[in-house]
Amino acid sequence: MRKKGSDESDHLAENSPATFDEALRHLQQSLAHLETLSHSFILSLKNSDQELLQNYSRLYDLSRSDKEKIHDLAVNMSMDGQPLSHVEQLLEVAVGPLDIPLKSVVHDAIERIVSALRGDNAALVDSRDPLKVLEGIVTSVHSNVQNGGSALSSDDLLAWLRPFCGNTSMPVKPRIEVLQILEQAFHLTDQDSRLLVFFRSQAVLKSCWPVKQLEIGDIENEEKRYQLFVELLNSSSKWEEMQHLMLLLQAWPPMTSEAIASSVENPWVKLTTAIMSHCASGTGCDDVGREVLGMCRSLRPTKHKLPVECIRLISGLLLQQPGFQLPALKLMTESGDEHLLTLTLAQISSVNKADESNCDAELLDLLLDAGFLIRCVETAFYPSLVDHLLTHHQERGWDVEEMCREMRQAGRVAEAGSLLLAYRGTHQGQFTFNTALAVVKRWL
Repeated sequence: MRKKGSDESDHLAENSPATFDEALRHLQQSLAHLETLSHSFILSLKNSDQELLQNYSRLYDLSRSDKEKIHDLAVNMSMDGQPLSHVEQLLEVAVGPLDIPLKSVVHDAIERIVSALRGDNAALVDSRDPLKVLEGIVTSVHSNVQNGGSALSSDDLLAWLRPFCGNTSMPVKPRIEVLQILEQAFHLTDQDSRLLVFFRSQAVLKSCWPVKQLEIGDIENEEKRYQLFVELLNSSSKWEEMQHLMLLLQAWPPMTSEAIASSVENPWVKLTTAIMSHCASGTGCDDVGREVLGMCRSLRPTKHKLPVECIRLISGLLLQQPGFQLPALKLMTESGDEHLLTLTLAQISSVNKADESNCDAELLDLLLDAGFLIRCVETAFYPSLVDHLLTHHQERGWDVEEMCREMRQAGRVAEAGSLLLAYRGTHQGQFTFNTALAVVKRWL
């Protein structure tokens, strides 16, 4: 049984000035927050057609302008790639003083991304790709700076991300990708650009050549970078080392020296030569031809796209060794270079039998896309090309009748008629030379 004195004490505590003041502040905060719900920015979120913006409005409504909740909402908006001006408006509208600088919001967002890159799966919701999230933030910061914003800059992002990029215990690839995202978004000073190249180089070297000490002077210009590459290439023989040399070349600006860029001295050509020499036996690499082809293709949409002269040289290296004709044919066919297309036809014409060593569905796609059907009529590839065309013309968008017309114009009347008969569904037993000629006259 409670004593009377205890009851009175509790009653006094419940009705103490401190408790009343706290309740009053709570009510005032709630009332002030309710008034902000009619602010034009909050209404624009609420009335938006985008569900994401509507959700921001709901979360703001429920926050009561609580500092922690507003902070989390601002960080999430930043990680969603929202304009920083919108994040700033949110912080201004909320009932304060909250003392949440925009810079600290973006910093916290970057910290979460770095945690995710380090392997913390709980750092980002919905298993989002941290690099995509970072790209959105960097784009927002870039736009903010372009529009005159001064809350933060590229220097801030570099400072926050530099420790991660220099952490040798982390995998090389994400560290390089982080730096590439920054480089693509901002016009960096020469000093910052050299620093980025240095960090990227250091990240690759420490992963594969840990005893190699790198100084910024070793990569400060094209000549020194090339010397470093040749030094590393000459000491490398494993597939893993070749892969890291690919990463290193991509981490550097492309070669500008004409004497090197379009010759056998081109680093990508030299690297291919080394791969063919050291890795063709299959040690550490299951399919050298496929890897070389993949390397060239991966460079095509980048600033490191290989000049046609290098494609010719690399194709030649593949053709010099048995077993690599198929990737060489693909590389030459998709180059679009007339000289290489002529060489492709010469190679195909020399084949006595089309089989898996020199022909597959992808090559047939490339040849048909390049308009090679007519040029291959007298080759061992022609039956495979026709079968592939008739089977996949709808999904690939090939106009069979137009190809037949082109064949007729090129003097291949019988072949055009036979193809047209097959396309129209005529039974093969009815195919004759005269039938093919008659079909061409009637249908084309």
